[in-house]
Amino acid sequence: MYDILTPEQMRMAELASVRLGVGLGELMDNAGEALGENILRRAEKLMKRNVLFLVGSGNNGGDGFVAAGYLADAGILPTIVLCCGEPKTELAKNAAAKAAGRCRICSRTEQSAAEAVNSADIIIDCVFGTGFHGDIEGELSEFLAVINKTSAYKIACDVPSGVNSLNGQVSQNTFAADETITFHRGKLGLYLAPAKDFCGKVTVADIGIPNGWEKDMGTDIAKAAAEQAAAMLPPRPENGHKGTFGKCALVCGSQKYPGAAVISAMSAMRSGVGIVNLCTPASVISSMGQRIPECTFTALTADEDGFISAENINTILTQLEVSQAAVIGCGLGKNKSTVELVQKIVQQAKCPLIIDADGINCLSEHIDVLKDKQTEIILTPHIGELARLCGVDTKYALDDVMGYAHSIAKKYGVTVHAKSAQTLTVTADKCFITDFGCSALSKGGSGDMLAGLIGSLTAQGASPVDACVLADYIMGSSAKRLCESRSPRGVVATDIISEFPFAFYEAEKLAD
Repeated sequence: MYDILTPEQMRMAELASVRLGVGLGELMDNAGEALGENILRRAEKLMKRNVLFLVGSGNNGGDGFVAAGYLADAGILPTIVLCCGEPKTELAKNAAAKAAGRCRICSRTEQSAAEAVNSADIIIDCVFGTGFHGDIEGELSEFLAVINKTSAYKIACDVPSGVNSLNGQVSQNTFAADETITFHRGKLGLYLAPAKDFCGKVTVADIGIPNGWEKDMGTDIAKAAAEQAAAMLPPRPENGHKGTFGKCALVCGSQKYPGAAVISAMSAMRSGVGIVNLCTPASVISSMGQRIPECTFTALTADEDGFISAENINTILTQLEVSQAAVIGCGLGKNKSTVELVQKIVQQAKCPLIIDADGINCLSEHIDVLKDKQTEIILTPHIGELARLCGVDTKYALDDVMGYAHSIAKKYGVTVHAKSAQTLTVTADKCFITDFGCSALSKGGSGDMLAGLIGSLTAQGASPVDACVLADYIMGSSAKRLCESRSPRGVVATDIISEFPFAFYEAEKLAD
């Protein structure tokens, strides 16, 4: 499949192309022509002819020179602004030589550049490519700030300058494109926040890399569509009963955090599973049980902190033996007792486990216990929890979320559902990007809701990846439904859970 590539995978694809007989010079010509064709269509649609190219000194600038020459041949005389000095790579030098005499060329510091910016109808960004990381600084940053304030239609070549195409981070004064023409395959960072807000419409252009380039590419990355998620729905026969649709156990909650257990249980119950059993301290049941009358309960003893005592392990394992999935961690708390409890569950449970929140925090200092697992495990960390699992600062995890998630998935044979505005579901060889939500989900309780939803779908027979992707779709589309008639500011997790039946109904129609 390989619909989306990391910068390193794109470099590997280009090297594979050379081995397969299509060299880098030909790829640049193809990329420049594809860019030029798109610009020409846009110019004709807008009925505008003042086209300005911003080019860097590398191969992204070379693509711009080729595209400018294409437009010149089509009767449009573009202006090229050298933003970083003269071309430095051989490919870019060759492309610039071909464009010389056919286009107006000036330096960014010349008065003619400022005049060209002011009169431009369409501005093409060919300054930095997929290798960019860090910050745009100094006068170039100020120049791009001016560009972004113009009313010209803006097109980015491959990647908007200032976007890190691995992690979606952006520099100050990143080029704000109305449209991005990217080559061969989409680049991971283009689909992640905040970069995706600088890309506009993303169009993938073929540049002629031959078949066979996919060999040894590593993780297969794709963006999940609604139709794809809906197709992951577990079957639901009309003659089924509660046993048909599985039992989901939840080892969640504490005297300090009772609400997390209730939210995850409510979410699981609204997601199609036959039976939900909440294993939680007796005090949680007495205080919150009436809110979830359809739930069954296993009362556990609490330690001096009000957390589930490790002495409950046999009681919990007895419940897991008759469950098709279990959620561990929502509101669990972290102390010596819960750390011991999580380790023992990981080592002894036979049903699939979804480990969230404090379950992950209890696991992070003893992560090698995952090597002793006897079942499938889904980890659902937010970025801070992912960093703790990997033993790094959050800033490093942000630099490469997929890479860190993949390291855990591959080393321990688990599925990592790395939660953010766009969530990555990562296994040893695959990564799905999901982007179904809205800001209504940016609140406490959303993670508990998601864990219960994934647990329910897993208990119904969905594979770990399918359960994660489908859960994101159901939760995200439910939140969006609510926000059609109210502000996301006032929407809470229990509101979203009440919309699940409608979201499942829409998914069932899509899947038909």
